[in-house]
Amino acid sequence: MKRAARVAAALLLAANACAASALTPAEVYALVSPSVWRVVTYDVDGLPLSQGSAVVVGPEALATNCHVLAKAKRVVVRHEQTSFDAKLELWDTPRDVCQLRAAGLTAAPVRIAPTASVVVGENVYAIGTPRGLELTMSAGLVSSLRKNNAGQVVLVQTSAPTSSGSSGGGLFDDSGALVGLTTIGSVTGDAQNLNFAIPADWIVELPDRHARLSRNPAGAGASAAAAGASR
Repeated sequence: MKRAARVAAALLLAANACAASALTPAEVYALVSPSVWRVVTYDVDGLPLSQGSAVVVGPEALATNCHVLAKAKRVVVRHEQTSFDAKLELWDTPRDVCQLRAAGLTAAPVRIAPTASVVVGENVYAIGTPRGLELTMSAGLVSSLRKNNAGQVVLVQTSAPTSSGSSGGGLFDDSGALVGLTTIGSVTGDAQNLNFAIPADWIVELPDRHARLSRNPAGAGASAAAAGASR
């Protein structure tokens, strides 16, 4: 009985510690919103082409979805009244992860949550630019972890609503760590509030995968063409 009581007490302390470390939605927003930027692309004639979102992941470096940059000749990242021209630096189009370099950008990089630490049912928050509405936050849960035939997580499914323009934005846990880049959603017919993010681990793996693609001339050429933005 004494051992059971000690175990119960330890579990209670652990639960309280976890609860104490969780941030409120307002605190998560205050912590990470300076690192979520709007992406605007332009065509060869300088006309607006598309828009999306990006997350600061390193010094002057932002991660986004490659499809946001498709056919772009110029890329600009914006945060409220601040803007920078950005160049495509790294790409992995099979995974739809690209990295931009914006000289002079000083926003702090976000922390990245290992995918192995993500659990179904935990609170998450999406921050991005849905329909051009900069720095919009929505709340939800991790609904599922979608895996391929090899058992690897390839999509984080969430109930946090996203819309067109959210692609490349951040999905954050309640400590403010990046769980994934929001990428696709479906809210049509009988498919309601199905939203997805690509795992944040793929950002960490991007440099190595980019290097492998670059060593394959055919693959590198196809990837660069698909990503679009001039380097």
